[in-house]
Amino acid sequence: MNDVSKAAAIKGAEHWTTRDGAVKLFLFEKCGGDPASSAGTILFVHGSSMAAQPTFDLQVEGRPDSSVMDWFARRGFDCWCVDMEGYGRSTKDRDNNAPIAQGADDCLAAASYIQTLRGKRPLLVYGISSGALRAALFAQRHPELVGRLALDAMVWTGDGSPTLAERKKKLPEFKAKNRRPIDKAFIDSI
Repeated sequence: MNDVSKAAAIKGAEHWTTRDGAVKLFLFEKCGGDPASSAGTILFVHGSSMAAQPTFDLQVEGRPDSSVMDWFARRGFDCWCVDMEGYGRSTKDRDNNAPIAQGADDCLAAASYIQTLRGKRPLLVYGISSGALRAALFAQRHPELVGRLALDAMVWTGDGSPTLAERKKKLPEFKAKNRRPIDKAFIDSI
C-alpha cells in the first residue's frame, strides 16, 4: 500500500475527558492499526497560537504528510492530541490566560484518560512552542508517565528573550482579552 492509500485508511476518533471536575478537554486520536500493538503512544501538545488539530492534524489536499498525526499513525504509532483549556473544542467559558502550569495539568488529565484506554505504558510526549513548556512541566511532575520527551521551538522565557520583548509591546492588548486574535496575516505567517 502506498503512502497516499495508507493516509486514506487512517481514521480519527474524538474523545473527551475532564480536569478538576469542571473543565472539559477535547482529545483527538489517530491510529493506523491496533492500538494494543502500536509502536508507542504519542501525546502532541500545542502552543499558544492555535488548537491541537490544526497544529498536528492539518489536512491539505494532495499533501498527505501535512498531518504529523497521519505520518506517525502510518508508521504504527497511536497518536493523540489535546486542546488545552481555552483552545479548540475544550472549555472556553472561564476567565483564563492559559498558564503553563494549567497546561501541564491538562496534559495529566489527557495522559490519565489515554492510559485508562490503552494501559499503563509511558507516553511519548511532543510539545511545540509554549506546548513545549507545558509538556516539560508535565514530564517534570510525572516522569513515570513519560517514556520520551521532545521539545520543539521551546519558548525562551529568560531575560533578554527577543520573543518576549516583542510580545511585551502588545501587553495592553493581551491583557484586554483572553483570546488571541487571529487574522489572515497571522495564518499566512505560519
